[in-house]
Amino acid sequence: MIQARKLVSFAAVLLVSSLFLAGCGAGTDTKSAASPASTTQAAETAAAKAPQERILKDAMGHEVKIPGEVKRVIAPFLEDGLTAIGIKPVAQWSAAGEPQQYLQNVLSEVPVLDMAGGLKPEQTLSHNPDLIILAAPTYMKNGTYEDFSKIAPTYVLSNDENDWRGNVAKLGEVLGKVKEAEQAIKKYDEKLAASKDKIRTAVGDKSAVLFQSANEKGFKLFGANFYSGKLLYQGFGFKQPKMLKGDYDTYALETLAQLDDVDYIFVLSGKGRAKPPLDNPLWQQLPAVKQGHVYEVDSGHWFNQNVIANQLIIDDVLSKLIK
Repeated sequence: MIQARKLVSFAAVLLVSSLFLAGCGAGTDTKSAASPASTTQAAETAAAKAPQERILKDAMGHEVKIPGEVKRVIAPFLEDGLTAIGIKPVAQWSAAGEPQQYLQNVLSEVPVLDMAGGLKPEQTLSHNPDLIILAAPTYMKNGTYEDFSKIAPTYVLSNDENDWRGNVAKLGEVLGKVKEAEQAIKKYDEKLAASKDKIRTAVGDKSAVLFQSANEKGFKLFGANFYSGKLLYQGFGFKQPKMLKGDYDTYALETLAQLDDVDYIFVLSGKGRAKPPLDNPLWQQLPAVKQGHVYEVDSGHWFNQNVIANQLIIDDVLSKLIK
């Protein structure tokens, strides 16, 4: 009897174990059956979050189809703004083969474009871009809009190259970097405000000029609306000399004496730049020259106006004037 009861108990244990294992197997099968659906849902979620193709109207009125994810962009002379928002182009602007040197800590390995006369369609094609951004219509003198749009979607950014703030914001919109563009401009504004206070505290209400020597032709002065002249006068708040009239005019050497009301002279320097007229008696008699208030500055970023270039100019002015 005892042995019979043991056999019955053993059979019962086997039955319960079988049912438990069957239940586990069923659970596994249920999960396996649900897995493809879960995978599909995850894929759909990822696809929904991925950047979507958009249609944006450019400065010339073209309806441009912007790729969902831009991987290869060409945007000559917009490299400053691109770098500020974290985008590296596949080729970069140059003048006579020289790129913008102040950006080469980031762009040193990026091929340079031959920009003589403007961007060339055949050269653009060789870099296989998936988006072309032109700063203004003047950048396609070597081809038509249709020539470029056959290579890749082509977006003309602006009719005003001097509106660097607006153009950085537009780059952010086109490239899906709106927040990055906003942060870059905010960072610059904060730096400018702080530097303006420092300069005013250190030197007071002074005048300044950005001087470009033009050899025997005389010299040029940057006005309040021309590249870094805008930062000098509208940004820092330096007073303009009385002789300054236009934005980028040429003056005869005989008029050097009229710079007698200038406290600080910033002289554009760099490869290919003419030297100031150091031996000219009129130059030597200028108050700024006598006081040692003449400073050479790199034309690479001073002959510019953009978010990174302007911050480098701020650094230059602070280092020259605040000891």
